[in-house]
Amino acid sequence: MKEIRHLRWIALIALLAIAELQYVWLANSYRLAEESLRMKADEVFRDASLEEMFHRMESYKKERFGKADTTFSLKFEVDTTYAEVDGGANRWLMANIHTAMQDYIYTEIHLDVSLPVLDSIYAHMLDSAGIRAEVASCITDSTGRVLRSSVGKELHREGILKTDSLMLDFDEARFVQGIITNPYWVIARRMTLVLIATVLIIAVAVVCVVWQVRIILRQDKVAKLREDFSYAMIHDMKTPLSSIVMGTRILETGRLDSQPEKRAQYFRILREEGEHLISLTNKVLTLAKLEHRQLRLDKTECLLRPMLEDLAAKYQAKAEKPIRYVWKLDAPAVYADEEFLREALSNLIDNAVKYSGSEVEITFASAKRADGSIAVSVRDNGFGIPLKDQAKIFEKYERASAASRSRGGGAPGFGLGLNYVLRIVEAHGGTVKLESIEGEYSEFTLVFPNTVVKELSS
Repeated sequence: MKEIRHLRWIALIALLAIAELQYVWLANSYRLAEESLRMKADEVFRDASLEEMFHRMESYKKERFGKADTTFSLKFEVDTTYAEVDGGANRWLMANIHTAMQDYIYTEIHLDVSLPVLDSIYAHMLDSAGIRAEVASCITDSTGRVLRSSVGKELHREGILKTDSLMLDFDEARFVQGIITNPYWVIARRMTLVLIATVLIIAVAVVCVVWQVRIILRQDKVAKLREDFSYAMIHDMKTPLSSIVMGTRILETGRLDSQPEKRAQYFRILREEGEHLISLTNKVLTLAKLEHRQLRLDKTECLLRPMLEDLAAKYQAKAEKPIRYVWKLDAPAVYADEEFLREALSNLIDNAVKYSGSEVEITFASAKRADGSIAVSVRDNGFGIPLKDQAKIFEKYERASAASRSRGGGAPGFGLGLNYVLRIVEAHGGTVKLESIEGEYSEFTLVFPNTVVKELSS
């Protein structure tokens, strides 16, 4: 058990380590994507600022002269077109040209930056670059204080991405700056495949680890079942084998030849113990056939009262404590294989006797249901079955709390009885239901399907 607890902690630590690695990977991927977005946003915003400036000039010339000065416009276009040259000199030159033109238009023509137009151009150019984002722009002073913005939102809050500021005059009193207001969503869209891959990797890792832990736990459970089964088998088979060996030795001595009654008693004991061992062997073989769907049923009309009375007399005769039977058989017969039905009911009665106190009360009941099925129940006043064990009590070799009682000197068993009952009833196409309260009672109900059965008088 200590190893299992360690295994769970190791599995948990492994999952946390996987999650931590994925988090580091995602965080680095996000930082790289954010830096890439920032660089692209800076580049596009410089172009957008120039486009907005040309747009102001065109609007001014159309308003002032009625048409655009094509020669002047083309001159500026040629002067401001630059190749992608790696080096600071080109960027310095373009920054100064941009500042000079912005300063000239503002001081001489008195046209300030149109922030709505700049937003529109900026958003369009980002979209052309494959970045669908919500944008804004603002004019700030040298301290970063916003003098004017295109939106009324707080532009100093967390969660926005600002571009580098572009100077609007050589006095460095005014700057224009672009803003992406939803960078998280932009980066998330660009990282969609990475996020999907991360989720799949984590899901596969979690499933594999959990599956391995379940396999190990199942193997541990099988080992415990094997141990309990071995103990129960040795305990349950040792007594009849000892009785057979002892009885055989006594009979071989010839000392009982002159005592025919005692000699007959010993022979009866030998026969019963042998039948007990054969019954256990047949039960295991029957379960194996049921698991491989090789069992053939010979169904006939079985009268319940005679069968149960015979079983009741058998257990009352060999029980070491008083047994009282209560009869509530409203349905007189059931269509089933008589041999296997008898064995299934015998198992239920045997459990009722073994797992009860000093006085046993067993109630037999049967009834025909509305759908035509027949329900046969066996109820006792025994120890009951804990709620936590009821879901697994029908598993093969499962004895639940009975195993601990067996080790403490309680009733022995292999843990095959209830599994045998379930398999037999399922082979008939029926179901088994359990109702039990620990310390009060247990009631097993065998429900056989709707089959044509002649109504018999009780």
